[in-house]
Amino acid sequence: GNNNVCKVLWDRRMEALLRLSTTGAFAISGAAEQSFNVSLWPEDSVVEHGGSIWLNCSHTCRDPSARGGLETSLTKAQNKSGPGWMAQELVDIQEWVSAPQCYFNCYGNVTCAVAHITTYRPPEWVVLEPLPEMELGQVYNLTCRVLNVAPVTHLSVTLRQGGRTLHTETFQNHTGTGPDDVTVTHEIIPQRRDHGQEVTCHTALDLRLQGQFFQNSPAVELRVFDLPEEPQLLTSLYIEVGTRAPARCRVAGVFPSAGEARFTLSFGGESLNFTVATSGDTATAQGEVWSQFPGQRELNCTVTMGPVSRSAGQSVRIYRECLNYPPRGVGSAGAEPRTLASGPQPRLQLTLTTHKGDNGRQFTCEGNLTLGSHSLVKNMSAQLIVLYQPTLDESGCPSHRTWLEGTLQQLACEADGNPTPEVSCSKDSQVYGTSGVQNVTRGHAGIYRCSAANAHGTVECESRLCASLALRCPGLAHSASHSLSVPARSTGTEPSMCKVQLI
Repeated sequence: GNNNVCKVLWDRRMEALLRLSTTGAFAISGAAEQSFNVSLWPEDSVVEHGGSIWLNCSHTCRDPSARGGLETSLTKAQNKSGPGWMAQELVDIQEWVSAPQCYFNCYGNVTCAVAHITTYRPPEWVVLEPLPEMELGQVYNLTCRVLNVAPVTHLSVTLRQGGRTLHTETFQNHTGTGPDDVTVTHEIIPQRRDHGQEVTCHTALDLRLQGQFFQNSPAVELRVFDLPEEPQLLTSLYIEVGTRAPARCRVAGVFPSAGEARFTLSFGGESLNFTVATSGDTATAQGEVWSQFPGQRELNCTVTMGPVSRSAGQSVRIYRECLNYPPRGVGSAGAEPRTLASGPQPRLQLTLTTHKGDNGRQFTCEGNLTLGSHSLVKNMSAQLIVLYQPTLDESGCPSHRTWLEGTLQQLACEADGNPTPEVSCSKDSQVYGTSGVQNVTRGHAGIYRCSAANAHGTVECESRLCASLALRCPGLAHSASHSLSVPARSTGTEPSMCKVQLI
């Protein structure tokens, strides 16, 4: 190719010399042809797109009048020359690949040299694509994109993790001379030791004599997660309607930190409120489950660490008290408990005719429910309250009373009834209390009318009170069954005691 270029230059030069010869302005000398060398420096250069370069062309011809030049499509600017050499500045270089040619004519021989200029453009952008949160042991791609770079054949791309090289790629076989985009991909399988390390993409553009142009991407951090174990659910398999029971979801082996575990808990399709506690690499979520309706419910727990999720579920039976198991009715009234009724039906009813003596009795309903291998016993007790109207009998309110004058006595009148009745007594329209103690006088004798009342009725009774008078009656024979009116006197040293009943 160089010979052809030089031949074209020689043909052009000879045509010009012949035209001058025919006009008598120039004659070709008959000097013998001389061999010589022409060199162009730098032979291979890399220039930034739009930049400039000086090319130095020199020769070994002994003819001091040897002339030459530089043929190129690039824009020329300043030039310099001297004995055996010339220099040309090329500016605003836009062509991605060019080959300027320098030539000299020595005694009619034309010799040329060719330089190769490659124009480069630094990467417009070097980016390492964001990495997702990664699951331990899975395959992921590291992808680095280098945009609008030239020449691609001079480019190398290296992926590094920390100070370790993962992958390097070059592009000597790339076709095309202009700028292009490059994508480099490398597979990795993250391990626990990789968590928190940084990955970067490094580019190097070989600029020959100028060295290398380096450009790196921002670092991307590796985040590796692992959940090697399934969650464990801990709760009662059988829960009574309306009863709250604790529910725990526990997962062990959490990486990198148990505090990063994210839980969701649901019961019967509804989300639960819960708290999370951690210990080492174990995380536990705890909430409460309950339902106001019987039936089967599903307790579900999902634990998430980055892209890793593990789930567990458990069926819980919600049962109602005394439902679907044989009840037994037990009653007691101060004696040994005895079974009053029993049966396999889910509802047991007992009919009683109550008396006031049944007041205060305890009744217990006991049920036994068999669920699989579990047997649940539930019981509930109730006290029987019998309400009835008051009664006043001889023991509580005697019909006859005898008090000794001058003694302290209480006008007691006790009534039976539920609720407890209110009792009052009166004589001759005067109300007497039944709780206080009083000194007996003759005025207390008489007929008392007492009444007892509660919400269920009122009863009345009469009580005759006799006051006995103590008399000293010497030598007097008397009978307590008669009423006597005698003066009280005493003769002798040993008085006699006589009792006179006052009615």
